[in-house]
Amino acid sequence: MKNLTGWLLVVSVLGFIAGYVFSNSYGLGLCYSDLQTNTFDTSCHQLFERIGDPMYYGFGALALVFVGLLFVPDAFSRWWKFAIWYVPLATLLFIFTPEPQGWVSPIPSPESVFQWVSSLYVIVSYSLIGLSLRKKN
Repeated sequence: MKNLTGWLLVVSVLGFIAGYVFSNSYGLGLCYSDLQTNTFDTSCHQLFERIGDPMYYGFGALALVFVGLLFVPDAFSRWWKFAIWYVPLATLLFIFTPEPQGWVSPIPSPESVFQWVSSLYVIVSYSLIGLSLRKKN
């Protein structure tokens, strides 16, 4: 199980890096920006940001959990029962989170949804890992 967890950690770190690259498309030169003339390719940036933000937060959360699972491999089966439901539902939430309309909107920003969902995932996952560690001792 440790070998699988190691590979999943590598994949999640690569996804985290890809999310960072997409989220920072102006700074990394993926999208056109010229500060001298104050012109930006906003459609390019919005597309990359819409892809990159969920990857950045989602794969970052996965990476944190896989690090914990490397140290407590016995928790993998318990964690898997939770993750098999949570990760697909979180992915659907990430895909269908609408953009807020207007300056004051009752809809939270997609980035805050990604942060909350990813944080909740890490907290519950580490709780399950802790329970497995406690039962083991």
